Amino acid sequence: MVKAFQDDIGLLNELKKQASKGVPKECLHVFAHDDERIDCIVGDATFQPVDIADLAADRYNEEDSELRTVFSGFGFGSEECDGLEAKLANGKLLLVIGQPN
Repeated sequence: MVKAFQDDIGLLNELKKQASKGVPKECLHVFAHDDERIDCIVGDATFQPVDIADLAADRYNEEDSELRTVFSGFGFGSEECDGLEAKLANGKLLLVIGQPN
């Protein structure tokens, strides 16, 4: 399963939701095309900052053939890889829920 997010807060909320449902960290994988966004720490005045790395097994910032190799490892076909790459190119953050094959 793949979920796309426009911002880090939406992604963080989904990671927390998946964790509360009992989905293990090892099944949560985050993708972005922006080093700053992939390594961010998200927080606000009422909560302690939470590092996305504490909630997800892997964070990927690969592009082109390296990215296709990673996506293929999750079982995505060529057309699905194209769509996922397009979302990343348009600034989306992706959360892949599942284990690589």
